[in-house]
Amino acid sequence: MSKYDEIDFEKVALHMQKQVETDPNNVQLRNELAIVFMEINQYEEAFFQLQAAAELKPSIQTLYNLGYFYFAEGKPIVEDMESRSVEEDVEEMSYTWEIADKEAFDIVEDILKYKPRHSFPYNVMGEMYIKKEKYEEAIGILEEAITLTPSLENLNNLGLCYYKKGRLSEAAECFRKAHLLRSSNNDSLFPFLSYGVCLAHLGRESEAKEAVKELLLLSKKEGEDLEADIAEIYYILENYEEVVNIYCKLDWEFYSEEFYPTYFYCLWKLSKTKEIEELASKTIQRKEKEMQEVLQDPDEEEEFKIEYKEVTKEEITFIKNTVKEVYWGKAPVVKYEPTLETRCYLYGCFRHTDTNPSYFSI
Repeated sequence: MSKYDEIDFEKVALHMQKQVETDPNNVQLRNELAIVFMEINQYEEAFFQLQAAAELKPSIQTLYNLGYFYFAEGKPIVEDMESRSVEEDVEEMSYTWEIADKEAFDIVEDILKYKPRHSFPYNVMGEMYIKKEKYEEAIGILEEAITLTPSLENLNNLGLCYYKKGRLSEAAECFRKAHLLRSSNNDSLFPFLSYGVCLAHLGRESEAKEAVKELLLLSKKEGEDLEADIAEIYYILENYEEVVNIYCKLDWEFYSEEFYPTYFYCLWKLSKTKEIEELASKTIQRKEKEMQEVLQDPDEEEEFKIEYKEVTKEEITFIKNTVKEVYWGKAPVVKYEPTLETRCYLYGCFRHTDTNPSYFSI
C-alpha cells in the first residue's frame, strides 16, 4: 500500500480550496490543488485550476501541466463555459469531454522552443509524434529526452520508432536498455518482448532463445500471461516444436483467435493435423453455444444480440479459413507491433513523479 492511500484527499482539497480563495495568484498552490482533485477523480475541477494557473503566470510548469492534461485527459466542454469564470462552481455545469490533441501539441511544441532541461516535455512530444505516425520527428525528440534522463518509456518509444523505420539493430538496443530500467513506476515486460522479436528478425538465434527463456520465467512469475506473444519469437526463428510446446499448454478459451494461424501452421508443419481439427472444432462449438445463450437471453438488448451474432460468425469464419489456408501451406505473417510505453508526466505529481521544478516565467 502506498503512503498516499491513507490520506483523505477530499479533506485536503477542501483545505486547499480555502487557501486558494485567500491567495488566488499562487500558481504553485493551484497546480497542487489540481493534482489533489485528480486524486479524487474530479478532473473538471483539476482542469480549471491548471487553466487558471497558466493564465495567471505562464511558465514552463504551468503551461506544460495544462498541455499534458490536454494530452492525457482531453478537455471538458461545458455549457455556457465562456460566460462563466473559472472560479465558479463547476458542479452545477453539465459537460462532456473531448480529445484535445491539437491544444496539447501547440503548447508543448512552444515550450520546447525554450529548451527545457527536463525530459517530460520531450517524452510527451515523442508520444504525440508517434500517435501521428511521424516516426522521424519522434526519433529526434526522444533522443533529446534520453540525453536528459533515460527512462524505460523514452528508450522503449525510441525503439518503437526505429522498429517502424526498419532499423532493427538500433531498435533492439533501445528495447534492451529500456528493459534494464524496469522499476516500481513501470515494470512492463513489453520492451523485453520487443527486444526478443528484434533479435529473432535479425537472425541472432541464440540471443533470442535466451530472451525467450527469461521472458517465460518473468511472465509466469509476475502473472503477465504473455506466453502466446512470446511463442511468436520461436515462430520467427522457425522453431515450430517450441511454439507448439508453449501453445499446447494454454487455455484457449482466454486467448484471441489471432494466435490460431501461427499455432495451426506449426502443428501442420509437425504433421499434427488431429490437434488442429480438435481445437478448431472445440472452439467453434463453444462460440456457437455462447452465441445461442446470448440470443436467447431476454435481458440482452436486440442491438447487442445482432452485433454479437455478427462478430461471432466472423470469428468462426476466420477459424475455418485459417484451417484451409494452413492446409494449403500458407505461412502466416507475424505482424508484431511494439507497445507504446507511457506514465504520469505531470510536474509536481507527488505520487508518480516526485518532481517539482521551479516556476520560472517564459
